[in-house]
Amino acid sequence: MVCVTLARFEPLRRPVEISTRALTDSLTQVQNGPTVLGFIRTQWNGYAALRGTHLSAAREVGCYATHGLALEALRQRPRSI
Repeated sequence: MVCVTLARFEPLRRPVEISTRALTDSLTQVQNGPTVLGFIRTQWNGYAALRGTHLSAAREVGCYATHGLALEALRQRPRSI
């Protein structure tokens, strides 16, 4: 007789509440509570996700086709290589 127990796994992606604030027509600040995650800048070919607490020191994570994809890139943890 074989006994099988099913264990519930943690979801791979934990929900994180983020909020946005429009600084200008082409610049949006993304934050998680009091912590600034980064900025999204509108470009001619899409949306650039910039990670960092200050705009002058933020580095570009990538350029995305939609605003939602850029938000998702900032919501995820940064990769360490």
